[in-house]
Amino acid sequence: MLVLLLLFLAVTVSDITRHIIPNVLNLMILICGVVFQLEMIGLSGLMTALGGLLVGLLFFLPFYIVGGMAAGDVKLMAAAATMLGPATAIFAAGLSLVAGLFLALLVVACKGDLLALLKRYFMIFKTLFFTRQFIYIKPQEGEAAALRFPYALAIVTGTVLALAYQSQLGFVHLRELLTGGAL
Repeated sequence: MLVLLLLFLAVTVSDITRHIIPNVLNLMILICGVVFQLEMIGLSGLMTALGGLLVGLLFFLPFYIVGGMAAGDVKLMAAAATMLGPATAIFAAGLSLVAGLFLALLVVACKGDLLALLKRYFMIFKTLFFTRQFIYIKPQEGEAAALRFPYALAIVTGTVLALAYQSQLGFVHLRELLTGGAL
């Protein structure tokens, strides 16, 4: 787990500073996930890891196709999902999307563009309501919403929270806290 957390740190720093998630780091995370699954549940762990990879890939691929996410982000979610298996990968991907939403809103609010963002989305929903057509309105050049967003931070946050929920991090027992179990 320590190696995985260090790789997550390296991926996050790279995405924040250079807006790139190196393939070699994604590959190392994938290898850690497969090795972890093999060690935990034996040969069937390979299928668990591959199932997680497939779920992580399919969950974020539509965002890449429509241009809302970079390929490195999709590969990171797929690689991280090997550590989780299919069911928890869905949970982690959902948590990553929620974390990304909050982080993006924080960035937009800090840049002072929250009102412009709300107006843009109001127009999108108004168009959808009256015409029954979804037409995405891109942010104007210079708006905070048009900036590149280091989504690795959201993926790492979602994955670490999912691992904590599974109690695989050892030092955090989030599942007990969320389900009202004994501390």
